[in-house]
Amino acid sequence: MSKTTRFILENLALRAKGLTKIPPYWLWHKNGQAMVDSDEFDVKSMSDQELEDIIRTNVLGMPMTSPLRLQAEESGAAEWLLPMEPMISVNGQNILTRRHVNKGKVRGSIKERWAQDDYTVTIEGILMSKDGSYPKEDVGKLRSYCESGHVKALSPLLEIFDIRQLAIENWEIPFTSGLRNQNYTITAYSDDIYKLLLSRDDLKI
Repeated sequence: MSKTTRFILENLALRAKGLTKIPPYWLWHKNGQAMVDSDEFDVKSMSDQELEDIIRTNVLGMPMTSPLRLQAEESGAAEWLLPMEPMISVNGQNILTRRHVNKGKVRGSIKERWAQDDYTVTIEGILMSKDGSYPKEDVGKLRSYCESGHVKALSPLLEIFDIRQLAIENWEIPFTSGLRNQNYTITAYSDDIYKLLLSRDDLKI
């Protein structure tokens, strides 16, 4: 990456975080430059890939705050960045057993927590073409991921909940107004890697 491109990426990253005091480079002939205090957000120490992730944009050139990338299970499979940022909802719950015993006038039940259930992840978004035609290629690609049933998912929101894999249960491609648009909804569960054969060390607490 050239020094000019790197400098522009650093400037855009600072502007995305609201920490910049540097005007846009196309206004440098009208404004002066100021030094930026980067103690809390040091762009100099970031790699090129980290800077590109911060200023990730959709097909319309608008910044995406929580982009979603999908990857098939096959070794060496390429990641697919969804062209438009979807809305991601995460729903979690605990598996409880409620026991009702005869305890006089005391209200309620005795709750026993057995485990934490899977996270339910709902992904709602839109696929949109650039030339006004139907986004056939993107719809076909989305179908292939949905029908595979199991994908790797990378998103800042999912990372907070330590979700890296999704088991897709159902998906919907509804009627959408406009030839260039296609809405979709995906319902999936978080899928962790489990060890079916445990050693003695795994049983130690």
